[in-house]
Amino acid sequence: MGLRRLDQVPYIPLLGLRPAEMQALEELPNRDKDLVMPLVPIGPWVGAHHLSSSLSRLEQAYGDRPCFVTLAELEPNSTERPVHQQITSLGDPTGGYRNWCSFVESHSNFVPTIQLGQLRELRPQCAVLNAFGRGIMVPIEYLIFEAAERLSIEIGSLTNGGEDVLFLLDLGRVDRDILNWEMRINGLIQVILKNASNSMISVSASSFPESFSSINSQEIFERSLFHRIVSSSRGKLIYSDRGSARAERQTGGGGAPAPRIDYALKDQWTFFRSDNGEGPTAYFEQAKAAIKSAQWDPKIRIWGTQMIERTALGDYSAIVSPKRSTAARINIHLHRQLFYDDPTQIYDTDDEWSD
Repeated sequence: MGLRRLDQVPYIPLLGLRPAEMQALEELPNRDKDLVMPLVPIGPWVGAHHLSSSLSRLEQAYGDRPCFVTLAELEPNSTERPVHQQITSLGDPTGGYRNWCSFVESHSNFVPTIQLGQLRELRPQCAVLNAFGRGIMVPIEYLIFEAAERLSIEIGSLTNGGEDVLFLLDLGRVDRDILNWEMRINGLIQVILKNASNSMISVSASSFPESFSSINSQEIFERSLFHRIVSSSRGKLIYSDRGSARAERQTGGGGAPAPRIDYALKDQWTFFRSDNGEGPTAYFEQAKAAIKSAQWDPKIRIWGTQMIERTALGDYSAIVSPKRSTAARINIHLHRQLFYDDPTQIYDTDDEWSD
């Protein structure tokens, strides 16, 4: 049996090792952290030189709870540091991804993903990772969806029909057109379950907008797709998204974004954006608008909502930058999605909150 029973995991967000996402995770109530099971791509931490800094930041945010891990893709123009060499070494396919397997083995709370860069190394890699007894994730990006059948046959045969295995179908960045994927996703789910009937499946994406100039809210389209496909999954589907972060990291340019406060609801995001103001005062005004809006729920007492409240009071140590705004939004979104099917639980936040 794996580190956690997959059929008891309610939510699998994909969270990058970046400041806003790690702060959002760190500030969740402990009960939330005990329930959620994120997938974290292991990559460089800000300007740190060694992978140990990344691992320390993840542990600070999430403790030693079980989480899925994979390897982050290195940014092509980043300044070369020892951490880049370490990550490249972990991605070496030699010997069934021997380095990756050893890395996972040395961190007892890590549930590994199968590395798919060299499929000829699939069987030896899967055999070693499966022997750890922690569970396995198989991440299938949309560009290789046609490989789902082969992968499910191979992995199903090595893991007792997919026991303690999660197949992650990753659509990446999407918009409302994601709803057109329903038939194809249903077909992929049926193929996987035919070949690995004991496995679980997640479908993940991010529809968080790229531009806000003409919108003040948006439907969470990945949640809408989940509603449409869940009936065909025979109870084998776990909700996944990117925690309201974008699927692709923005690379700068165009100046600083306009001050904005985002408030996450169950099925949509709402945006309070300053078109003319700038600096802390603009954040203060947008936070006031958020808590005066009809969507605001004052009974949700978590870090993200309290950051917005403090901002509305003019607190310069609250949300005065895009990073803090993003962290607050992700924190609220994670909490909302975690208790999507039992919304009364969103009010049970017993942890003592502090800045």
